[in-house]
Amino acid sequence: MDPVTHGLAGAVLAQAGLRQRYGYQATIALTAGALLPDIDVLWSPAKSVVALETHRGFTHSLVGAVGFALGLGLLLRLVGPDKRWVRLSALSLLGIVAGHLFLDLITSYGIQLYLPFSTARPALDLVFIIDLFLTLALLAALLTGFVWRRSAVAIARVGLGVVALYLGLMALNHAVAVTSMGRLLERQGVVPRRVEVLPWPFNPLRWQGFADDGDTYWSGDIQLWRGRTVLTAVPKGPENGLTARAREHADVQTFLWFARFPIVALWEADGRPILEYRDLRFSHSLRGRHPFVLRVVFSPGGEVEQIVFTR
Repeated sequence: MDPVTHGLAGAVLAQAGLRQRYGYQATIALTAGALLPDIDVLWSPAKSVVALETHRGFTHSLVGAVGFALGLGLLLRLVGPDKRWVRLSALSLLGIVAGHLFLDLITSYGIQLYLPFSTARPALDLVFIIDLFLTLALLAALLTGFVWRRSAVAIARVGLGVVALYLGLMALNHAVAVTSMGRLLERQGVVPRRVEVLPWPFNPLRWQGFADDGDTYWSGDIQLWRGRTVLTAVPKGPENGLTARAREHADVQTFLWFARFPIVALWEADGRPILEYRDLRFSHSLRGRHPFVLRVVFSPGGEVEQIVFTR
């Protein structure tokens, strides 16, 4: 989720009664906590595949959340009138978990929630990485509360309730889309090993369906208000000596760990073979180009010369 939504979530949580009860330090704890995990962008170079590991890594884990909360609570204790470190840390932890980790978890990008014990990237796939409906609901609650201060607590709680109802609706839509995807696969005679349905940007009724039958991916645009959709077969790409050699490199291993539906294409330029890895999960783009692309350039003799990553 984007930083604006995280910050709004922390501020609305504070406005829902915690600021009124515990003072301005509660607002700082919740809002700063909701923003703090994205500090990992400082050591996640945008043009390096390393960023796939470090962004939404330890700072987005439960262990990291506790550590951040204890540190933020100590800092607030030093600079504010309330010296109850446990309370300040608890408020900070609420901001981190509810205002950040949860909002990232419901997207399809995934977070390394269980580090350092597991590098799994759980994702609930309920909303796109940016969700205007959710953001506007939080913004409306915050601004309305500033205008009608006497009703700020009730307004904030209503806003949080609206967010909860919206996410419940998205969970229902997701379940319906998964069922639709299963029926499409059965109709086309595909026996999948894995089926996933991901949210479409800015459209709660449109979903991307993916299935893996072991040899091929199957993809379809599932629109809940429309009828039959035909799934399209998407080849995973070649398996040869070049792909085997590429997988020996740490950058390629990292990309394949990150990608949920990796595909690879092979072509030549100036006598040099090039492998291009992409993730079908990001087959749509708001920027006019495919994000998260890894290119492996080989020498004419078949040795890896260069690995280039673009986000």
